[in-house]
Amino acid sequence: MTKSGRRFGIGAVAAAIVAAMITFTAPEGASAHDQARRGWDHFGFGVPWEESYGYSQGIRAGDTIYISGQVSHDAAGNFVGAGDFEKQVRTSFDNLDKVLAHYRVPRSQIISMKIFTKDLRKNFDTAARLHKEYVGDHRTTDTIVGVSDMSVPEQLVEIEAIVQVSPRS
Repeated sequence: MTKSGRRFGIGAVAAAIVAAMITFTAPEGASAHDQARRGWDHFGFGVPWEESYGYSQGIRAGDTIYISGQVSHDAAGNFVGAGDFEKQVRTSFDNLDKVLAHYRVPRSQIISMKIFTKDLRKNFDTAARLHKEYVGDHRTTDTIVGVSDMSVPEQLVEIEAIVQVSPRS
């Protein structure tokens, strides 16, 4: 103890406050260590572009899971369904299911989806039908967006989602 009866000097208190402020206001792109410290749970398939692009298929942050755009690929990362829109949508939904399974949550906890597609006018009805088949009677907030290009030339669709879970799921 110091003469003033304090266990810590003013400098130590100031340093602790600054460290706390940095922890709570860290910039985007925080390290994996910082993200883990926050309690974020990352999930990936182990496909090559996760590392080269630097992203996760899903991240659970508290009671919310953010699922990256799912595309039509197999377990090894090979593109599936060139020229077949329905096959690509079904495979993208299968990959979405794999992320949900990792976090042990059902489709009924999806609150929002975004579907990005080439040739929106041509593919809208098929996307709507397959979406309805996927969610059943559950209603999500959705957006479908027509895009001019995607990461793989043969790619016609990408589907992302936000999921709300209970604290113990």
